[in-house]
Amino acid sequence: MRIVGILLVFAMLLSNLAFANGSINLIGKFIGERGYLMILSKDKTFLVKDRVLEGLKVGDYVEIKGVERVDKDGNRYIWALQVKKIIPRTIEDILKDIKSLLGKKVLITGEFRGWEGSAGPPPVTRSDWVVKDETGYIYVLGATPLNPVEDKGKKVLVIGTLKVSKDDIPYIEPIIIEEM
Repeated sequence: MRIVGILLVFAMLLSNLAFANGSINLIGKFIGERGYLMILSKDKTFLVKDRVLEGLKVGDYVEIKGVERVDKDGNRYIWALQVKKIIPRTIEDILKDIKSLLGKKVLITGEFRGWEGSAGPPPVTRSDWVVKDETGYIYVLGATPLNPVEDKGKKVLVIGTLKVSKDDIPYIEPIIIEEM
């Protein structure tokens, strides 16, 4: 019994040491593999080790949860505890499956519509803006990175967390917005 207690204390110390090095949670684009997975997030490349996904292709977006580490050569990398591919969805798919997707990361591509569209009133702020694809419209929270008048029609990619306003209007709280 005493050995089990010592092992549990040792395991807790190791886990605390791992998280003391820096817990990481990021979303980025898979850009290749050279001993480590290479993930591009906010114009910075991260090296990720372990938890390689089957069928992951260059250009796929992933969510990484892990711990920052340093290898024997002094290179910083992320020891992945979880790697999840973010599946592109249509707006119709999201709106049909709000309950199961609520609070989860979603990826959509579509046409930037600024403040124009058939998504109803803005869900949270007057700055919320609309993305349209061939299946429907959805709001994106907050100020737009594009010009709401001049940039209408430009293709955008949005990754964010699906939420619902107090008036039951679905919207995406953005993490990544890219003009395509």
